Amino acid sequence: MRSRFIVFSALVVSLVAFGIAADDAKKCNTPPDQCARQIRQMLAGRLYLGVELAELAPGIIVKSVVPDSPAEHGDMKPGDKLVAVNGHRTTEASIKDFKQILDEVGRTHRHLWMLVQRRGAFKKIDVMMEPYSKVQIERIVTQHLSEAHSVASAPPDSRP
Repeated sequence: MRSRFIVFSALVVSLVAFGIAADDAKKCNTPPDQCARQIRQMLAGRLYLGVELAELAPGIIVKSVVPDSPAEHGDMKPGDKLVAVNGHRTTEASIKDFKQILDEVGRTHRHLWMLVQRRGAFKKIDVMMEPYSKVQIERIVTQHLSEAHSVASAPPDSRP
């Protein structure tokens, strides 16, 4: 009976330690105000598309489209499978490959043309990537602070 109690106690301690470690993995070690400032600086002027992607075996599919984003304005839809982006074949690409293409486009121009497969048919989509708006940046900062710092709202941006 005593050995069962010891084993059970060890199991409980292990689970608690695992839970604490999992919570710590979500935490950010940078002070919240400094972290918010860094996120704002990183995203200011940066171009975005507004999609969440998922990897297939092989390829990439659009998981979701951000409302009022360049992707939504260009008629991208959840479930679209990326076939090509600006002349780069993406049927066997990873999300990392796609991000490299976006970085290349962001350095040279803002225009993306994509060939997607939607419900068995091919569709060409033209998108102009746009910079993040202040509202979008604040939403990202608030989400990060609430998830990684347990802060209820973002500190205001002190810049003019």
